[in-house]
Amino acid sequence: MERLGLRVNAPQVIHETIDGEVIVINLASGTYYSLRGAGADVWEVIQSTPGADASTIAEALARRFDRPSDALEPEIADFLEALTREELVAATENAVASIPTLNGLPAEDGPGAFEPPLLEKYTDMQDLVLIDPVHEVGATGWPQPKPEVSQTTT
Repeated sequence: MERLGLRVNAPQVIHETIDGEVIVINLASGTYYSLRGAGADVWEVIQSTPGADASTIAEALARRFDRPSDALEPEIADFLEALTREELVAATENAVASIPTLNGLPAEDGPGAFEPPLLEKYTDMQDLVLIDPVHEVGATGWPQPKPEVSQTTT
């Protein structure tokens, strides 16, 4: 039996990390999210290691925060369930077995404090996100010039 892992649900989901906070936008629903606490670390593993599952992510965070992975896994599994429910991540059959290394290394004086992953949901800008033409991008990018229409008279 193949293990299922997770990947960012692109292209309908875009994201950006700013000062340790991950902002995620679901272009299909117009909803945006803030990933706080260890949520940013979880997202880093998912986006840098497509195919990571809950136990792989827990192992990576256990190394990051110097805590036992089995203590982290229930909170991470709940967080991953929320990401899946919001369609921010999708399952992939290409699960990875190796444990990724996080770029957000602990401070020199030791590992940082573990804050449970938190998904904050915002719907106040759905209308604007849904009418924004930026997510109607073709292979040539955006903005695209309006095609010339030849005028013929009969």
